[in-house]
Amino acid sequence: MQRRDLFAIAAMGAALASVEGVFAQTGGAAPRARLIRLYTKSNGDSAVEELEISPNAGPIPVTHMTAGGYGGAARPPAWHNAPRRQFAINMTGDLEVELTGGARKKIGAGDLVYLEDVTGQGHVTRALGPVTNLFIHVADDFDVVAWARG
Repeated sequence: MQRRDLFAIAAMGAALASVEGVFAQTGGAAPRARLIRLYTKSNGDSAVEELEISPNAGPIPVTHMTAGGYGGAARPPAWHNAPRRQFAINMTGDLEVELTGGARKKIGAGDLVYLEDVTGQGHVTRALGPVTNLFIHVADDFDVVAWARG
């Protein structure tokens, strides 16, 4: 087994162990799963919305996984697009995403994000300290809204 395989297995275990970050407590009711969706509007502006994940949502059709860590100081924040449609699990640390028009969204450890702003203006990502992310790649035609609805 190669080192990268061990890292991928460890990252998957850590992702499964951090699922409470994906769930929001709703009083005495059962927890509801949620995700942060970053997408491009028809005019090219970036936008964000929070989606509730139905208990009927099926498994995610994973095509590949990668992991990365950075502290933010190595590169200045710049506008960019997501390199592909992918889920990102913020394993450690906090970051902030700036959208078109200056709106900002904080993403914390355990948050599940779906990045699909592969066109348009994109977004700016600012690490607020050391960050480790796990990226789960999906097919280009994956519809996260339909998936979340179940």
